[in-house]
Amino acid sequence: MRAYGKINVGLWISGKRADGYHEIKTLFLPIGLYDEIEIVKTAAFSIEGPNYGEKDLMAKAHGFLENRFGPLPVKIVIQKNIPAGAGLAGGTADGALVLKAVRDIYSLPVADEELIHDCAVLGADFPYCLYGKAAVGEGIGDVLRPVNIPPYPVLLLNPGFAVSTKAAYEKVKAFHETAAVDDAVNLLKEGRLEGLRDVVVNDLYPGVSGMHPVIDGMIRDLYEAGAAFSHMSGSGPTVYALFKKIEDRDAAYAILRKKYKIVIKTETAGEEHGTIGNSHQ
Repeated sequence: MRAYGKINVGLWISGKRADGYHEIKTLFLPIGLYDEIEIVKTAAFSIEGPNYGEKDLMAKAHGFLENRFGPLPVKIVIQKNIPAGAGLAGGTADGALVLKAVRDIYSLPVADEELIHDCAVLGADFPYCLYGKAAVGEGIGDVLRPVNIPPYPVLLLNPGFAVSTKAAYEKVKAFHETAAVDDAVNLLKEGRLEGLRDVVVNDLYPGVSGMHPVIDGMIRDLYEAGAAFSHMSGSGPTVYALFKKIEDRDAAYAILRKKYKIVIKTETAGEEHGTIGNSHQ
């Protein structure tokens, strides 16, 4: 099964809530980059592969279901392809896939919509990662409005280190009263990628790029290599670039793979992607 990552095209923060979460608006786009996960029923719970201890989101997701339904032992084997702590929701996507797979393996009486709603307690990106298709996210990112966006070639640059989401949000000094997320949606629908430069804002970007100036350099290099639009995804440090043609993306890849540690060719995904209702074998 495949747990797909995502990029955020814009992330506007309107305020901080009493529970510590921030109110945001963002455009989630699924990408073709995925972790490969095998989950089978067994006598005792275990994870093989990269496992980050008690805070591992696969283990947390499994515990979430066991707290409600009792023992649900499974063996999880994971091959990581999505960089960790990269702003691509790789860990959350893994956890979301575990939720759905264990639900299905044990035929638990919880519908897709209920699972999407309830899993927000595990983390703000969990509802989106379960849904897994293009959507505008509001609230803490858990209120989803589906949108239809054509696929685009994507290039990802990652400097080889992680950024704490908590640390990124702590750097935010000002809030946006309005968000141009619908303008971004329309520009993507119309193929006017260059216009995104005038409307897309990521309120986490100033603080994170201030801590890690390499992010500015990655965006600059992507534009010089022919990107139609480039920005930081989520809390970073991954930077994405959108292209109109596969050939343009591949030419940029040939240039930048010599300079950066992690350079990934992928694409924004179509309607066939998503965790709920469609776990790819």
